[in-house]
This record gives sequence, C-alpha cells and structure tokens, in this order.
Amino acid sequence: MLPPSWSLLRLAAYLVPFMAIGVLYWLHATFGDVTVDQALWHLQYAEGAAIRISEIFYVECAVYGFVLPLVAALVVSLAHLAIAPYLGGWPRKLLRAGPAAAGFAAVGLFCAQFSVVSYAAAYLEPDRFAQEYVDPSRVQLVPERRRNLVLIYAESMEASYGDAHMFGRDLLAPLHALGGRSYGWYRPAVGATWTMAGMVATQCGVPLKVYSEVDVRPRGEDRVFLPGAHCLGDVLQARGYRNVFMGGVSLSFAGKGRFLKDHGYQETWGRDEWEAKGARPEEFNAWGMWDGNLFQRAKERLDQLHASGQPFNLTLLTLNTHNPFGFLSPRCRARGVDTFEGIVGCSAERIAEFISYARERGYLEDTVVVVIGDHLAVPNPVYDRLVQAPRRGMFNLFLGKDLPPPNRDELLPFDLFPTLVELTGARVTGDRLALGYSAVGHAEADPPPDRAEAWAQSAMRPSSRYDLLWDARASDD
Repeated sequence: MLPPSWSLLRLAAYLVPFMAIGVLYWLHATFGDVTVDQALWHLQYAEGAAIRISEIFYVECAVYGFVLPLVAALVVSLAHLAIAPYLGGWPRKLLRAGPAAAGFAAVGLFCAQFSVVSYAAAYLEPDRFAQEYVDPSRVQLVPERRRNLVLIYAESMEASYGDAHMFGRDLLAPLHALGGRSYGWYRPAVGATWTMAGMVATQCGVPLKVYSEVDVRPRGEDRVFLPGAHCLGDVLQARGYRNVFMGGVSLSFAGKGRFLKDHGYQETWGRDEWEAKGARPEEFNAWGMWDGNLFQRAKERLDQLHASGQPFNLTLLTLNTHNPFGFLSPRCRARGVDTFEGIVGCSAERIAEFISYARERGYLEDTVVVVIGDHLAVPNPVYDRLVQAPRRGMFNLFLGKDLPPPNRDELLPFDLFPTLVELTGARVTGDRLALGYSAVGHAEADPPPDRAEAWAQSAMRPSSRYDLLWDARASDD
C-alpha cells in the first residue's frame, strides 16, 4: 500500500492536465478558435473591465476548469488505486503512464486551440506584411469634398443572419429594408477576428498582433498604441474632423480607449463615462449599456455634431449580440422575445431605427453611414447553423447620397481603411493604404485574387516591418 502522500501526488498529476483540458475545452466552446495574439492581448489589456467580464464567465470557467477536472481526477485516482494491485508487467506500466498520457493530451489540445503548428509553419512563409504594406502617412490624399461619417460596428453580426432558409426568416430585415448597398463577401482575415482587432484592421489597415519587446510593458498612461501606424482617426483629424466614439463597454477593455485617443478621437464614451454622466443602473446589463440606450444618446450627439457645421466621424459599437448568449434588453423582452435569434433581430431594429432617424432629418445628404460586423460570430446558441454556411462573412451596409460606385464585390477588413477615407471625400492616390485596397471608385490597384489565402498562411509570421508600428521612435522619424 502506497503512503497517502503518493496518492495525493497521483491526484495532482491527474488534476493538473485535466484542469488544462477543461479550460481549453471551455475556451473553445465559448470563444471558438482563439489565437495566441488574442489571448495575450486580452490578458495584457483587460484591466478593470476584466472584473465585469469575469462576472459573466467565471462560473462556467470554474466548473470546466476546476470542478469537473477535480471530479474526474478523483475518479481516475481511485480507480488507479483499486486496479493497480491486480495488475503486473506492461499493464501496470501503462496504468502508471496515465498522468503522462493526460499531460500529452493537454499539450495536444493546447497546440490545436492556439494554432501552434500554424504559427510554426508561418516561419517558412515570406514576410508578406513587409511586401504589401503601404505607409499611409506617405500616401497623397486629394480632397474633393468632406462627407461626415457614421461608422457602426455591429457586434458579431454575420451576413448569414439574413438567410431566411437558415433561420426561417431574415433576422436582418430592418437593415435590408433601408436600401443602400452591400458587398457580396466581407471576408474575415487572420489578425482581425475579435472586436479590438477588427477595429484596428478596419481603421488602420493592419492586423493586431502582440510584439512583446515593445507593447507588453508596465501599465500606465504613457503606453502608446501602435504609435507607428497612421489610421482613420489620424487622417480625419488632419482634415479638420471631430472624431467621436460611443460604446457601451468599458474603454479600458482590450485597450480600446488607448487606441482611440492615440489615433485622433477627441471624444470617447464607454461604460465608466456613462456612469459618471449619471446613467441609471437599469440602462446597463452585466457587460455594458444596452444598445437601445446607447443609440438614444447617439441620436442626441449626432444632432449636436451635425448642427456644429464641423465635419465629424461618429463611431458606435453595439454589444447586445455578444456571445455566449447575447443580452436580451427589457424592451425586447416586453415584446415576448426569448431567443438568440430574437436578440439578433432586435439589434438590427435598433441600428435601423438610428439610421432612419438620421435619414429623416436629412443627414444622409452629407453623411455616409457604414454598418459592419466587427468579426464573425463565435460560439452562441445558433453557431451550429452559422458554421454550415457555404462561406461565412460579416454583414456590411453602406448608405449615403452620390457615393462612389464599388469596384469589386469582395472585401477584407483591411480594405475598409482606404475605402472609408474615399467615402468621406478624399481620393487615395494609388488606392492603397496599409494592407488595404480601396473598394470604391475607379480601381487604380487591383488586389491579388488569392491574397486572402496567402495572407492566412503568412499572417502569424513575425515581421520586422510590423514591429516598427509598435515603436514610438519609428513614428517620430
């Protein structure tokens, strides 16, 4: 009979890999395919907002990451004790190898979840970022007019939500009824698959990657977010625009506030700012301000901005469709909505109401409205249907008067940067900014037909040119 200390060691030997397996399973079930950059980024920039998100997820994480692994480890350890005396030779050796096998399984799942093999393979690819990157600060912009911009990031809004065959009805019908135009395939891109990365990709034309020697540094106000990048807010500020951001979630989460302030946004609103302004507790869910309350404030700010006569960019970010289950607002619950599909439909209604408000007041005469999904949906109650789509893409909608025509039917997130600049009335010489190709007007440069696939293969490769975007010294050159 082994001493109790050996039994505890065996229990620990099983518990540690079981906990790792449990956490990895929970991560995949809750957030889908998480990249190393995404995980490190949120660990680095979570700050105070992590407390609120933990209130949403901590019970599930504790169950999958500790409770179930502990039960499994106890069962396996007791079975080990019961069976071991009756085994000899190689069966006994196999039994002793159980903890090691569990450890190898955990390592394998880790490699699969965080695409470790793909990261390793990327080192064999050329530095496509350096090959394709066009420094926006060196591109000549030819001003032709100054349109205002309303840019709405719709949380996890996929084009497939509008598929009546998939969901029995068009969940995005209120948005489709507005008219305007959409690109046939707004494709996802590696490095732009979560909210903060999607914002950086669409406004700066680059992916969001962790560069440990520069951007992972002690927290504080001196941190500079992509100081070597020249982004949409920088371009518009230089053209005399007032850039305003309004969202329901804390600006500290994922470094959103730092990014906006470092790249031309003079006014930023998040949960903390709304609370300081006197917003009532019932205007918030566990994660942030309800979309309906956000849009009510956005209407007021839109009126003020348009009346000022100064060109403006009003950027909004919704949250009600956030995974894992969405947030069912009191307004929609009162109408009898009780499903995730209903939450998606309600979110589409709130966005459409806001756009209709702007249209009724004549604002679309001199304002372009752009609605885009910030990224593909991650696991939610209808995820099993979304992944069956022949091709998945984010929702996109462009509205305004006399907009330049589209020059193709396919977009990557990086393309939004030059496209938005041109939609606001400045012609981009050569059609290129950062990794993006303008998708409106006469095409001076056509994107390679295989660039999405080529980028996916090389996106994880380190790039010395990309690293310069994080170097404050490079931005001063």
